[in-house]
Amino acid sequence: MALAWLSFVFLGIPGGAFGVAWPAIRDTWSLPTAYLGILLLAFTGGYLCGAFVSGRVITRLGLGNALLLSSGIIVLGLASFGLSPTWGLLILTGFLLGTGQGVLDAGINLHFANHFSARMMNWLHAFFSIGAAMGPFTVQLVGTTGEGWRLLWLSLALGQLLLTAGFAFSRGKWLHSGETSTSGIEETPSTLATLRQPLVLLGMALFFVFVGIESTAGSWSYILFNETRGVSDGLSATWAGLYWVAFALGRIVYGFVAERFVSESAVRVLFVAILLGAIMFSMRDHMVISVAGLLLIGLAQAPVFPLLITATPGRLGTGHATNAVGFQISAAGLGIACLPALVGFLATFGNLEILGPFLAVSALLCLFLFYLITRQGQLRQS
Repeated sequence: MALAWLSFVFLGIPGGAFGVAWPAIRDTWSLPTAYLGILLLAFTGGYLCGAFVSGRVITRLGLGNALLLSSGIIVLGLASFGLSPTWGLLILTGFLLGTGQGVLDAGINLHFANHFSARMMNWLHAFFSIGAAMGPFTVQLVGTTGEGWRLLWLSLALGQLLLTAGFAFSRGKWLHSGETSTSGIEETPSTLATLRQPLVLLGMALFFVFVGIESTAGSWSYILFNETRGVSDGLSATWAGLYWVAFALGRIVYGFVAERFVSESAVRVLFVAILLGAIMFSMRDHMVISVAGLLLIGLAQAPVFPLLITATPGRLGTGHATNAVGFQISAAGLGIACLPALVGFLATFGNLEILGPFLAVSALLCLFLFYLITRQGQLRQS
């Protein structure tokens, strides 16, 4: 449990550090500011690939060996990132880092979905949120000028190396349901067989949209307050930061009460709360209500991912869940990349006030997709 929690902290730190460290990375090779998008695209592409093939990797190697391998890849990616002599190599190491993280993320999620309750799943993801929040502060700690950014990634590589040793010693204990040894899982459906399941495709669509909501609100709220609504830099940063605080608190607090609520009913209520928060967030002339709406989105969004991952084996069966968890995480990563970009594109035709309505429409789409999932699940059981 401690190894899983620490691993999720380390999964979260790079994502929170990329943006703050970018000016120093950019200046190392005199790159345009916009090239940050290329680096994030490489990392996200690797993450998507790793998560998508994680089911096959776990099937072939066993869960314990898959986690050990992916952690080793992350060590290599972090160390190479910190030592990269050229921009081109940095892009390749970003892809490598994302690939290792995608497999590790999916593997630990699968283990928790099979062996632990919604409470423990929420707390697992709370540690990821804590890591993401730590990212900017770790950059400040090692320095944001010159090539001090390299020290951060080398330090993370050292920490991940210790976690890799932990996975090596514990690999026999990371058993997937139905797995009797670390040699692999014998009866896991093929990738295509899992993708033919309507529930899998609907689940991927849902993960794409609702995780995109999380990323979109977090990415654009500061700029909306500061540049569109004229709020000061400090206050805008505080409000945007509180969104992530609310997000982390939502996962921690929900963990204490998760066992008291039926999962499907809780998810419906949470999506309605996100819709309400988006409507409140859209009220630009009532700033207190708008900020409260943003915080409500963060609080309500936080438990949804853990709840849906936890429910996956029960909906699909253990065999399909081995593949489906990776597919869902891959779709979530795609939503993180695509939905904020879509808002940025739409804003070029007006301004960022499109953000609130966009989040509201996305929440309605989530409610519709979740209705289809529950309906399909009932038909499957009957």
